[in-house]
Amino acid sequence: MHNSAIQRIVCQAVVSDAYRARLLGSDRVQLLRSAGLDPREQEALLAIQAETIEEFAAGVERVARLWRQAAHKVQGYAAFEFRRPIEVDLPPRSG
Repeated sequence: MHNSAIQRIVCQAVVSDAYRARLLGSDRVQLLRSAGLDPREQEALLAIQAETIEEFAAGVERVARLWRQAAHKVQGYAAFEFRRPIEVDLPPRSG
C-alpha cells in the first residue's frame, strides 16, 4: 500500500473543497487513477461508499486495518505505516 499517496488524497480532500467534491463525486475514478495508486488500492478506495470526507476517511481506516491484520499473518510483508511527512497543496486564502 502506498501510504503517502493515500495520505495525500485524504489530506488534499480535507483542505480543498474542489478536490473533495471530485473525490466524493462522479470524478473519483479519474482522480484515483491519476493518484499513483496500484490497482488493488484503487479498487479498495473506489469501493468506499461515502458522502462526506469523514465517511471516506473512516473507510480508508477500515481498509488499512484489514491490510494491517493481513500483513501480520503473512511473514515478510511490511505492515501499513505512515513514515514520511505529507505534502498538500493548500487553496489560496480568501480575504
